[in-house]
Amino acid sequence: MFASLAVPARAQDEEDDEAVEVSAAQAKPFRLYRWQEDYSYLANKRQRDAWEQIKYIPLPGLPGSWLSLGGEARYRLDGYSPYLFGIGKSGFDWASNQERLLLDFDLHIGQVFRTFVQFDTSHEGGRPVQRAYDQSAPDLRQGFVDVVLPMAGGNFMVRSGREELYLGDSRWLSVRDPTNIRRSFDGFLAEYNDRMLTLRAFAAHPVNILPGSFDDATLNSEYFRGGYAAVRSPFGIPMAVDAYVYGRQQASVTYARGTAAEDRWSGGARIASSVRGFELIGEATYQWGSFGSAAISAYGAFGDVGYRFAPRDFLRRKVTPKLGVRAHYASGDDNLNSGAFHNFTGAYPAASVISEMSLLSVSNATNIQPYAQMLIAPGLVLGANWNFVRKVAVADSVYGPIGTLITAKGSKALDVAQIGQVDMTWEANRFLQLHALYAHIYAGQYIRDAGGRSFDYYRLQAMWRW
Repeated sequence: MFASLAVPARAQDEEDDEAVEVSAAQAKPFRLYRWQEDYSYLANKRQRDAWEQIKYIPLPGLPGSWLSLGGEARYRLDGYSPYLFGIGKSGFDWASNQERLLLDFDLHIGQVFRTFVQFDTSHEGGRPVQRAYDQSAPDLRQGFVDVVLPMAGGNFMVRSGREELYLGDSRWLSVRDPTNIRRSFDGFLAEYNDRMLTLRAFAAHPVNILPGSFDDATLNSEYFRGGYAAVRSPFGIPMAVDAYVYGRQQASVTYARGTAAEDRWSGGARIASSVRGFELIGEATYQWGSFGSAAISAYGAFGDVGYRFAPRDFLRRKVTPKLGVRAHYASGDDNLNSGAFHNFTGAYPAASVISEMSLLSVSNATNIQPYAQMLIAPGLVLGANWNFVRKVAVADSVYGPIGTLITAKGSKALDVAQIGQVDMTWEANRFLQLHALYAHIYAGQYIRDAGGRSFDYYRLQAMWRW
């Protein structure tokens, strides 16, 4: 669950026997963060198929050195009827078509030096108001250099360049994969990693996405820095524990109380465990700092508890059901004129934290979401859930997509929405993934007071990775 940024030294003797037998169908799965993939297990395979030959290209005259080529082509269709409860200038029926192409090059020189470069190009049509992170001519999405040295039974790594930051499976820092253009940063990172422990420190600025070719630049008006630690199986207990402290500085941010500069710090911890079918994730975060002249004091939490049943026969197929419930809590600003600011917001959160339609943010919000999943071999997952979303503080707004406030003046209502959703993900083969989703969003009293109404959302997506 808690993968390392660095490419650790491998027990090569243990992997050589595996490598001889591995095939593309059996190979390690693709990762959300493509730079976490390691194809050195193909080094000693005598006969590589066509795909394996581009994933592991030995460099002549440089023992233990290799190049890996990869990429992704994705098409996505999102439809709204109407968009965002029918509120605002885009609040009518429309659908958007997104296409993106990613190409990456991963070069390893021995165990010490590594460079990873990724290019992308993205296009979107049908959206009434274009977002910067959905359309761009070809550009450099990532380009960094790693230097890895052995230290105290593990590895010490220093990274510099344009990179995606990974702080475990946090809800509050994401790579923004559902959008066409993923989130990356320009900066530095240092990490120590061994079998049980990861320690990480970083300092970076987000990348400012511009529409032209190779024109993306460092966004100096924002600064992100902090530290992260992860412990795997502490004292032999089957769990992982993460802790983090990080700060985000922004020159200008808008909330219900107004617009001002912000220096927001977050400190928190997360646990994850899986025992005898029970799966548990819990995370709690406290925030402090300043927004204009106000002092930030906010808190957020996330929990997910589920039970995965043993495989069983159903309609002549082997299926694995899972039942669970997840919930979020993010404090809100209960007095817009006080010197204390209680609105919680993630540093760079996933837009889909509360719902897959990516239209409700985890600020001044709480939700509870019972869900069911069914894994149908091979590679087909069906899901359904029901989501209850409410405000926390009456005085504060509901926060929609980035920069959007849904405000119902004078409303005392806390009920925001209920969302019913069904979805399907099918790994058709190692390379092709198909995804479909439908949701109906029932507008709560607060949304109706703001002039909104219920709406439908659907998504179709095809992704080819290599």
